[in-house]
Amino acid sequence: MKTSFLLKTYMLVLLSLVLVSCTNPKQVINIDITAFMYGDEINQTVEVSMNGEYNTKEHSFIGSLVIGDVIKLEHVTFSPGSGLISYHESTRSYLGQIFFDYQSLHFSIEITDQDLYQQLTESNHDRDKKITITSPANNIEEAKRMNAELKDKKLPFEK
Repeated sequence: MKTSFLLKTYMLVLLSLVLVSCTNPKQVINIDITAFMYGDEINQTVEVSMNGEYNTKEHSFIGSLVIGDVIKLEHVTFSPGSGLISYHESTRSYLGQIFFDYQSLHFSIEITDQDLYQQLTESNHDRDKKITITSPANNIEEAKRMNAELKDKKLPFEK
């Protein structure tokens, strides 16, 4: 009887370990949504596509980002609450900060990159200016509220 109980316990523990080790930490992300873009020189909706894989163990995204008809970044990477990085050939660019919830797919990108700023606003960039692109949001009030919520949310590695 005791041997049977120990054998069942051993099998249950072994099965649990196998199941835990077999789970795939990568989640496919396919976002095609209207977001709200705002800053000193712009307040409007914009189509945003984010496609790639989010690693739930490393809390990192690798994929592509398209903003409107103007910006097509084929290789981007980020961790929520940190920098949005773009790679083009051997050039690495810091575009700004991103807040992202992989479960709800809500995001807020604070773009500070001079070239990207100029492409999106068609105006000159001064070092203190930024554009924020937030989803879900249809107006500036919703966008600012969602941006604040995402910033206040604990990051996955802070738990």
